[in-house]
Amino acid sequence: MRWCYKVAAFFALFLLVACSSATPRLDKMEPLPGNSTCRVAVLPFLERGGYPRGAELFYKVFSAELVSAAAFQLVQEGDILDLYRQLTIFPSQEPNLEQLRIIGSRLGVQLFIGGDILKMVERRSGGEVVTELTVVLRLYDGRTGKLLWETYHKRCGRDYRTVMHFGRINTITGLARRMSKEIINLWLEQGMNKCIK
Repeated sequence: MRWCYKVAAFFALFLLVACSSATPRLDKMEPLPGNSTCRVAVLPFLERGGYPRGAELFYKVFSAELVSAAAFQLVQEGDILDLYRQLTIFPSQEPNLEQLRIIGSRLGVQLFIGGDILKMVERRSGGEVVTELTVVLRLYDGRTGKLLWETYHKRCGRDYRTVMHFGRINTITGLARRMSKEIINLWLEQGMNKCIK
């Protein structure tokens, strides 16, 4: 009889882990430039989810995770916003192909990273905090401005829960950090070359 409980517990744990194994979905439109990617510019993300300052929050978290990956030289946010001002692009706008080419040539970047925050939720529900985040990130060629890769990722804080609620992510910042790491790791696994110093 005791072994039945062990089997049931193992099966429940397996289902819990199996249901939460969602990974980012990557679509490759074009191959990445062949040489190592050193200089990367993260463009302001676009807020489409209605969370106050959600795009800014994700931008800062994602940029910090990109730097901590110790793989790329990140262009300063102020340099990008300065060029946005010069080209009269609002941070809530997506640059067109010609504007991307101009920004790329002035900043000397191999890749741009841009994207949309589709949904961002952090609210109390009963005795727990519900967190949810849906993002689409895009990699553009820094020289031509062409779209190369697009990544879709959607997660909830409860997706990371293991036995007895351990691992659950209760803040939107924590969820953004975890998802950013997952996206960056996927890109590196799929051939986004690190900078060779």
